Amino acid sequence: MKPTLPNLQSDDISSNINRPFNIGLEGGSCPIGTIPIRRITKDDLIRRREFNVSYGTKPYTTFEGGYKRLLQILVAISLLLSYAKVEARESLSEVEDLELERQLKLINKPSIKTIKTNYGDVYDCVDFYKQPAFDHPLLQNHDFHPEMKPTLSKSRIDASASSFERPSKIGLKGDGCPTGTVPIKRLTKEDLIRHRHMQGMDESRKANGNNISNSKASTSLDDHQPYEYAETQFPSIDTNIILGGGMIATVHAPIVKKDQFSGARVRLEAGLSDAVELGWIVGGKGCFNTLCPGFVQVNTEISLGMPFEPSRIGGPVRSQLMYMEQDTANGNWWVMLGEDYTQVGFWPKGIFTTLQVHALGAKYGGIAYSPQGIPEPPMGSGLFPNKNFLENAYFRKCSFMCVINDKLQTYSLDQIRTYTFESNINFYRLQDFRDQGDVLGHLIIYGGPGEVKLM
Repeated sequence: MKPTLPNLQSDDISSNINRPFNIGLEGGSCPIGTIPIRRITKDDLIRRREFNVSYGTKPYTTFEGGYKRLLQILVAISLLLSYAKVEARESLSEVEDLELERQLKLINKPSIKTIKTNYGDVYDCVDFYKQPAFDHPLLQNHDFHPEMKPTLSKSRIDASASSFERPSKIGLKGDGCPTGTVPIKRLTKEDLIRHRHMQGMDESRKANGNNISNSKASTSLDDHQPYEYAETQFPSIDTNIILGGGMIATVHAPIVKKDQFSGARVRLEAGLSDAVELGWIVGGKGCFNTLCPGFVQVNTEISLGMPFEPSRIGGPVRSQLMYMEQDTANGNWWVMLGEDYTQVGFWPKGIFTTLQVHALGAKYGGIAYSPQGIPEPPMGSGLFPNKNFLENAYFRKCSFMCVINDKLQTYSLDQIRTYTFESNINFYRLQDFRDQGDVLGHLIIYGGPGEVKLM
């Protein structure tokens, strides 16, 4: 059964004019015998302090601009990996600073145990029933408990790492949090500042007539513009019954500027109102982690906001299985990571509208965002696809779980008609390969340098 999909094409993209930029001091140079030295600001000192705490002096921690590798959630409704923190704290008034302090006291829950990572992040072991998820107004009378086990299909793809990959390990050192508690990353003022930026974008979305705030679920990345995409899609069709999807993805750290992001994801959606996403993202602003309650943490060792090592061009290649699946017993959407499909947590059925039943379509690939006037960032590894697995960003064994003839089974994307969408081929491209054998399966290679300004 292969649904017939429309033959969509991206809008024509106007060419960009590259202009050289000048470098040097205005008004001439310094007097003979002197040299120009940039004056250091408070923001520079904050940035330096955060970098030293996170990385120390080991050379390997400073590659790709020294961006922090974090697993984060955008409950928009979206789960993505994020590897950047705010470049430097905004200039805040005394009143604003005090308000952030007040919010932090409300958001950061009392802990039974505290764990500090080698990256300087602090995780609080919070009582399962006191985790931020249950601040959601629709979860006030929940019946969830820390020993929850979902009813999931046994139909799985082989998630073993290939000969040219290394699995990207994730988890707290030691034994993690005690039974009955879950690890929650302690939020900082920078997290709240990032969240405030996203709220500003929400207002602009309402002004543009795309307000979907009546939905029980929050909005997702796709509800804001401008975004750029390089992805394989099969759109929502009423006859599709999608109960899961995922892939084995390489993880990368493209360099982004403040207020930009670049990442990759699998997105399961049901019409325009609901979607869940799983992947990785560098930079960004928005409703990360516990700032937007709704995702119920269950795992005691893996948490949202956890260090996650990316690939380097030329190797090593770091990969991770990322999979979402709906619990057939109660409709909750579970997130799983790694070769053994480790269960991290779930989005409860009750916070959704259309996704309460099942998904109707999916998207797999790269996504990038940049504010107006700032050149688009790199995507993936920063290189256009050339089927070089030591250089390119890719998804392999792309799959989805579907009910066909009353039978629930995992299928390769080879089994359904898909099409590719590249919003701007001057910046980002995608190659889609069907039936690439047992190791690669359905293969998607994507990426690009972004909007490069020539000298």
